[in-house]
Amino acid sequence: MPPHPRRWDLVLVDLEVGVGSEQRGARPALVVSNDGFNRHFPLATVLPLTKRAGKRRRVYAFEVVLPAGAAANDVESIVMPHQLRTISRARILRRIGRLTDSELRADIETRILDHLAIEPEVE
Repeated sequence: MPPHPRRWDLVLVDLEVGVGSEQRGARPALVVSNDGFNRHFPLATVLPLTKRAGKRRRVYAFEVVLPAGAAANDVESIVMPHQLRTISRARILRRIGRLTDSELRADIETRILDHLAIEPEVE
């Protein structure tokens, strides 16, 4: 792992101890905090993923499907912008890969803004 995570890295994180509906345990997460923040603070903001296979629930409109292999992930996964979380970098166990697809990145950014009710500025 580099000395600090980079935006769009897919990392394995330890999210114990979770409470209620929070994602918990060791799981992949996508780093979405900016590289300046990631360099200067011992924290990173991540979006947890959950695998899509075997789920009884549907993929919600505020979630993004991450195809298998899109960020070196083994299985098709669901990115959960509604579970946005800033964690200690000590929770990062290892780097898995990196999301390079610009359309998927833009879709995830849009869903984060929607979740936070932030309207992008239009010039």
